[in-house]
Amino acid sequence: MMESRSQKIAIEAFARIKDKEHQSYTEEAKKKYATLVHKLPAMLLQNGLTQTTGFLLAKNEAHHSDLLTDLRLVIEALATHQYQDNVTFHEAIIHLELPQTLAMTRNALAIAGWLRRYVQGVWNIGPDGEDVNQTALEEK
Repeated sequence: MMESRSQKIAIEAFARIKDKEHQSYTEEAKKKYATLVHKLPAMLLQNGLTQTTGFLLAKNEAHHSDLLTDLRLVIEALATHQYQDNVTFHEAIIHLELPQTLAMTRNALAIAGWLRRYVQGVWNIGPDGEDVNQTALEEK
């Protein structure tokens, strides 16, 4: 059975969130990563793929680097092309023609959506960095 693009993205994004590297995060590191994940779709829509990856690359913090790595690894799983690291990934994006940029941006938005769902569903961390279940209880 052949997987759809959306299924493949969901599977790969889930693997990134369940990854042992993220499981070793402190609670504070998880919150920082999760908050950034929740902002990713808006960043992509407002700034574009090139500026967003450039921003994540330029920030010298682990959660920015980890998110860029996760984005790159899921994109690599969708395509046959592998990038050496986050820098070569960003450089490749800079040199894309418009149709390829649009296609990769669509993929990045889909990936961002799945990462958000899994951060919220698996880690129970909402956009504000707080526990989703705790926030729901307080609202009742």
